[in-house]
Amino acid sequence: MTSLAPVEIDPNSVRPGWVALLIVLALGAATVLLWRNMSKQLKKIKFDDGGADDPVASSAPASPASSADPVAAEPIPTAGTTSSTPTQTEPK
Repeated sequence: MTSLAPVEIDPNSVRPGWVALLIVLALGAATVLLWRNMSKQLKKIKFDDGGADDPVASSAPASPASSADPVAAEPIPTAGTTSSTPTQTEPK
């Protein structure tokens, strides 16, 4: 059975090895190669700027219920009112 006692290591005799250097160099080379490949792939992408963001025209009339922005169709309550429906005052 092995002992789990801490092993004393002399800091003057411990040095990094060649294996660790090779691993770091391989990771650096892989990073550079992946970066070059990614930039080549991004240059191949063709963007179509010809109306991709324009809305499609419809033959139906526009109505507040079919609005693309439902918040704009609802009245916005002000700080002084408690109900969502506006109140009308009667002239005297």
